[in-house]
Amino acid sequence: MADVAYDVLLDTGVLIQPLPIWEEEWRHPEAFMNPALLRNISREGVRI
Repeated sequence: MADVAYDVLLDTGVLIQPLPIWEEEWRHPEAFMNPALLRNISREGVRI
């Protein structure tokens, strides 16, 4: 994933941070270490 993040940085000047999330965590964000982060990603995230 770091190579994709680096390509985005070179193309756009925007630094992104990949965050792998298990499907189970995505379906049940309350089980994730930071449920608010998953809610924000769901609302504002950009799939690449």
